[in-house]
Amino acid sequence: MSRTIVLPKVNFGFTWLIVIPAGIWAVAGYYLPLFSEHLTQIQTWSVTLLIALMIGVSLACHILAHLWMAKAMHREIPAKLTLFIFGDASQSWLEADSSLQEIVMAGAGPITNLLLAGLAYLLWNAQINYYVSLIALCVSGFNAWIFVINLLPAFPMDGGRFIKALVQGLMKSATISRWIEYFGYIIALAVNDWGIFLFAQHARFSTETGLITFLFVLLLLDGLRIPALSNDEAAKIEHYGKNRVMRWIVSGILVLILLGASSTFLLTNNGLDAPGVALSVESMVNVPAQYQHLHKGTFILTTVVSQAPILTGEWAVAQFDPAMVILPPEAVVPQNTTPQEQAKQDYQMLDDSEATAITVGLRLAGYQTQMIGKGARVVSILPGSHANGILEVGDVVTGLNGTPIGTTSDLIEQVQAQSAAGSVRLEVERGQTQMNVTIPLMTPTSSSDSPKIGISITSAGFDYKPPFPVSIVTQKINGGPSAGLMFTLTIYNMLSPDDLTRGLRIAGTGTINLDGTVGPIGGVQQKVAAAEQVGAVYFLCPADNYADAASVAKTIKVIKIATAEQAVQFLKSLPSQ
Repeated sequence: MSRTIVLPKVNFGFTWLIVIPAGIWAVAGYYLPLFSEHLTQIQTWSVTLLIALMIGVSLACHILAHLWMAKAMHREIPAKLTLFIFGDASQSWLEADSSLQEIVMAGAGPITNLLLAGLAYLLWNAQINYYVSLIALCVSGFNAWIFVINLLPAFPMDGGRFIKALVQGLMKSATISRWIEYFGYIIALAVNDWGIFLFAQHARFSTETGLITFLFVLLLLDGLRIPALSNDEAAKIEHYGKNRVMRWIVSGILVLILLGASSTFLLTNNGLDAPGVALSVESMVNVPAQYQHLHKGTFILTTVVSQAPILTGEWAVAQFDPAMVILPPEAVVPQNTTPQEQAKQDYQMLDDSEATAITVGLRLAGYQTQMIGKGARVVSILPGSHANGILEVGDVVTGLNGTPIGTTSDLIEQVQAQSAAGSVRLEVERGQTQMNVTIPLMTPTSSSDSPKIGISITSAGFDYKPPFPVSIVTQKINGGPSAGLMFTLTIYNMLSPDDLTRGLRIAGTGTINLDGTVGPIGGVQQKVAAAEQVGAVYFLCPADNYADAASVAKTIKVIKIATAEQAVQFLKSLPSQ
């Protein structure tokens, strides 16, 4: 018998008319600005095209897995299949002769996507290439979504076939299909009500979460319009199970389990702080070989995942994990800032932090290094900002209330230290003109909002002269200045014959200023949890965050640090291992 798979005719659901433009915008206008830095327009669209191609490959693998398994079990293949963003409509498939065969055939597609999600995640984790990592992370998330959403125990998802397989033989095939189809409509109605609830909350992301939820309802309805095979077309079931009550109970339990699992990808309007990754810093720092010293220990930087909106699954896990904190969405993305603007600001702060860490690290190691920030350049002005009509795009802020501003971090820290109801006096360069302006701060929309002028900024550059090339190439970090201290200590240690780590795993966090002082950061409790997960012995912590860090530390010793020099002296005091 030939093993060739005869491909069915493939149709496309009408929701592709919405999914394709929405998906392109989601990748090019949302995902890439949040997870990448400095992409040109050509690079953005090239990566978007490759992601779209890999999504198409993922969907093809989903259907081919169903086809291959049906062929392996000698089952008839449908004459046509309708393709959706979640795969194909499961009610289009012929029944197998046994429940086990039906479950295996139905599970082939989702399991394939789960494997693809795992492979893509491993590829991202390897950080082989910047662009490959961007594509792999998105593809991993998409395949995970297909796997989870197909667990939904109703048509048109593959979970509907799981339920049909379990009750096979308890009633007529056509009746089973009809009830599973009805359940699909009930679920669509429930999800629609959830979307209305999200809208009604009038939260920071209510519009976005509501629209995405309604789009999923359209996907369900689009899939449900595909007719289920009639009993004449399906395999006839003549036998009835002996343990009818037990099979009904097992089926009911499975419905609840699958329903709970698939609902974990519903959106909520909450925000979240959760432990992120803990990464060895040495692999990110590059110094010339003739200056570099290799050591046994390692410095570890820790991150926190700040996200809004979040999934119901994340919300549920946070109810049991003390290291995860549910927040108002405005605490993650302020009301008058878009996620893209927030990401751009975070990346700029990371760039500033790297340059500052290189300078301070070289100075600690005894090398004369100069770095003078040129200020913070205005990129855009929010419509509700009092800076409209006063500042202009391209202006460079060089001072605030008499305090020099050299970097974007300087400006952000100084603004956040102000009273939310006050004003700030800015020293501004506009071309060759020096000027002083006074601007009232924006009125906060909630108690969690930080003071802000209402402008987007970028670095105006640095006067930076290291004695030899030193660079930092970050991995798996989406911006922010909190790795400054660990970058500084790693650079110093790589240039020193004496191993500061004493062969240990030393974790820590904190911003770094040009004078070597260590500044406070957010999410310190989540960072301590991440450090403990990788077995770090000490956690170097800014003084302002010490109490919060110490309150959650279990196995790690938290050390209060005010300056990079103090951190060096503490580490030198440790006994060698």
